[in-house]
Amino acid sequence: MKRPLLLAAVVALAIGLLALGAGLRDSAPSTRAQGAATATAAPAATATAAPTAQPTTTSTSSTTTTTSTPPPICDATTLGVAPSANTGLRDDCNALLRLRYALSTPDPFNWDPRLPLASWTGVTVSGTPQRVTGLALRPYELTGALEGLGSLTALIVLDLAVYTTPVTLPTPATTETIATDATTNDDGTTLPTVSCTRTTLGGARGTLAALAADCDTLLTIKSALMGDPPTGTTTPQLNWSATRDIKEWDGVKTDGVGALKRVTGLSLSDKQLQGVIPTQLGNLTGLSVELDLGENQLSGAIPTQLGNLTSLTVLRLRENRLTGVIPTQLGEIAALTRIDLARNELTGTIPTQLGSLGALTQLRFTGNRLTGNIPTQLGQLDKLFRLALNVNQLSGGIPTQLGNLRNLQLLQLAQNQLTGTIPTQLGRLTSLTNILLRFNRLSGGIPPLSDLDALTSLQIRNNQFTGCVPGSLPRIASNDLAELDLPLTCVMPLKEE
Repeated sequence: MKRPLLLAAVVALAIGLLALGAGLRDSAPSTRAQGAATATAAPAATATAAPTAQPTTTSTSSTTTTTSTPPPICDATTLGVAPSANTGLRDDCNALLRLRYALSTPDPFNWDPRLPLASWTGVTVSGTPQRVTGLALRPYELTGALEGLGSLTALIVLDLAVYTTPVTLPTPATTETIATDATTNDDGTTLPTVSCTRTTLGGARGTLAALAADCDTLLTIKSALMGDPPTGTTTPQLNWSATRDIKEWDGVKTDGVGALKRVTGLSLSDKQLQGVIPTQLGNLTGLSVELDLGENQLSGAIPTQLGNLTSLTVLRLRENRLTGVIPTQLGEIAALTRIDLARNELTGTIPTQLGSLGALTQLRFTGNRLTGNIPTQLGQLDKLFRLALNVNQLSGGIPTQLGNLRNLQLLQLAQNQLTGTIPTQLGRLTSLTNILLRFNRLSGGIPPLSDLDALTSLQIRNNQFTGCVPGSLPRIASNDLAELDLPLTCVMPLKEE
């Protein structure tokens, strides 16, 4: 449906229901035959629920006044970005809080300004810039007013099929209908809308709302991940089904109890997946253990929405057919300890934003088509023990800032187009065991390496070095010495044990 028609429908609906709510408050409750239900007060909010407005009564000798606490306000934490310049998304977030404030329901929601917006029950965030595009509250018997809906100007899907007070959406003047039974992928393909059941979740949706949302997301992305394999090739299989306990689903890990239970890990390596990485993966904000889609045949771009997974520690997408650039949004996943994008077809530059990932221990971009310089910001990753950027098209010099990586063990920059000299600062990386610089355009002399007592492999041939390796080379394998590609007059004594 076209957005202006949908917006008009939503605004009309909100106005009508507000009027209906006002009438209900001013008169006795109507019967079901009259198409309305008595609004009931919401129970006390749980630890993860958005604060519910409570009246405050002030007494004097002659009068009593009642005021209401206003709904909370969305901030950078709520939106999942720090800070957010997306005022449209912030306005959407505040509109949802107003809606939550106006509803009276058995409180299954986790709409809380302390949680990222993309993790809120029934809320879909997508687009560039991001906006709230979906609101699906089908499983919940809601009462109250639909206040704030008219402000959700980017809304595409609205599903309120089990609203206690019957809701009739205005019929558009065209033959189009409001789609509440399906969502679409970015390429326009329809995604299934089967909901996870008590059997799937191991409990009622109302008490497992966050897990239910994660489970529904996995069902919607299943077909996109599997893809449409060519005739005669192996058809990938995932046993994800609403009739099977989610604990038995391929590669799915869950953790937590009750309202805090989430999907925390997704490990689908070597599953013959031949589709794309769906943008909806960004809704699985409980992912903390890993997201592993390696050793498949996935194509397309890495979604920017993965930046919403702020608790993720391991991102492994190696050995696929991924194209496009490395999203800068990966630099917002502060918990990341490992990024492995090796052996894809990625292009563009290495995002400087990755330099803010202070917990990172491994960074592997081997075997892509990356260009540009090695960012100096990578020198801030003081916990890094493996930096693998070999087999790309990187140019420029080796940053002197890499000499700050005191825990670095593996430095792999071979088969690029690097120029300049080897920084003397590398000589202080006493944890280094392997240096791979072969097949570049490096020149000049080789700095002192005698302090690198842990060094066991030095591969620097097929460059344009001059002179000899100064000092002794501790424990260097003889075959590496033969490949140093230095003048025959060089004498390179081995350090005696």
